[in-house]
Amino acid sequence: MKNITALTISLIIAISIALIITFFPSIYDNFIWKYLVGPIIADAVNHPVSHHGIEAKEGYTIVSEGIYATGLIAAMYGLYLFFEKFGIIVDTKFFISSLPFILLGSFGRVLEDTGLFKQPFSYFFISPLIYAQIGIYFFFSILFGVFIKDEKKFTFSAIIIFLIYLAIYIFFKSYFLYLPHPLIFLLIAMFSIFIYYISSEKDYNTSMLSFGLIFFLPAFFSFIAFCYGTWGKVNFHPAILLSILIATIIAFSLYGISKFFKGMFHNFINSSTIFSHSLDAFTTYMAVVNPFKFNISYGEKHPIPAWLMKKFYGLSYPIIKIGIILIIIYSIDELKENLKNTIKFFILFLGLSPGLRDLLRILIGV
Repeated sequence: MKNITALTISLIIAISIALIITFFPSIYDNFIWKYLVGPIIADAVNHPVSHHGIEAKEGYTIVSEGIYATGLIAAMYGLYLFFEKFGIIVDTKFFISSLPFILLGSFGRVLEDTGLFKQPFSYFFISPLIYAQIGIYFFFSILFGVFIKDEKKFTFSAIIIFLIYLAIYIFFKSYFLYLPHPLIFLLIAMFSIFIYYISSEKDYNTSMLSFGLIFFLPAFFSFIAFCYGTWGKVNFHPAILLSILIATIIAFSLYGISKFFKGMFHNFINSSTIFSHSLDAFTTYMAVVNPFKFNISYGEKHPIPAWLMKKFYGLSYPIIKIGIILIIIYSIDELKENLKNTIKFFILFLGLSPGLRDLLRILIGV
C-alpha cells in the first residue's frame, strides 16, 4: 500500500466515477449530481437546475459539506506527509509566501460573482473547483521549489504559463467580459521572474511566492478594472470597516492578553489564524444579519451557519465560530510543530479566503 502514489489513487477515483456514471446512473443522479455537480452548475447560472428530474440548488447541504470536509482532511494529511518526507517547514515565512494563493481564492470567487466568466469557464471559479484549481497551482509551485530550484527553468515555466494565457486570450476572449492584455500578463511574468532571481534562497518559499504572483496578479488587475472601469463601481461601505476593526481588536486583544499571561496566542501564525476567522465571521454577520440596517442584502449558503445566525440576534455564529477556532488552536498545541502548523495553514485559508471575498463583494456591491 505504501507504494501507491497519489497519481494512482487519483486514477482509481476517476475510473471509479466513470464506471458509476456508465453502469449505475441512478447513483450518479441521486448522489453525485444532486450534492456535488448540480450545485456548482446552479451557482454558475444563478438558479436551480435539474437533471433527470432531480433538482439541485445553489449552496451546500450537510451531505456535501461532509464530503468536502473529508476530502479536505485527506488532502491536509497527505500534504503534511509530503512536507515531512521532503523537509518542508511550515512556519511564518511559509504562511507569508503562500499568501498570493490565498488571495487568488478570494479575488477569483469575487470575479465569478461579477459575471466576468461565461460558461464553461465560470464552473472553474466556483467552490470547490476553484480551490482544487488553486491547490494544483500551489502544489506545483512547492514541487518546483523542492526538486528543481533553477532560475532558467523558472523562467521557462513562466514563459509556458504566459503562452497558455496568450492562447486563452486569442481563442477564448469572448468567454470573458474582461481579460488583462497579454502585455500586462507578460510584465507580471517578468516581475515574478525578477522576484525569483533576486531571492537569496531558491527554495519552496521563493517558488510559492513567485508562482503565486503570476497566478494572483492578473486576478487583482481584473478586479481593479471592474472597480474603476465602466464595468463596475466601488462602495466603501461601513460594514467593511466595522468587520476589519472588530477582527483586528479580537486578534490584538488575544495577542496582548496571551503575551501578558505567557499564553499561546501571541505569535504570528496563531494571531493571523484568529484574525482571518474573526474577519470571516463578522463580515458574514454584517452581510447576512445586517444588524445596523446597512444597504446590503446577502444570504448564507452553508446550513449550520445559516441556522446559527437565526439565534441570539445572529451573534451565535461569530461567537461560536471564533470559540471553535480558539479551541482547535489550543487542542493541537501539543502536536508536532509541522503538523499543527499545517493544520493551522488550512484553517487560515478557510477563514481568510472567504472572509476577504465577502469584504470584496460588499466593496463592489455584487
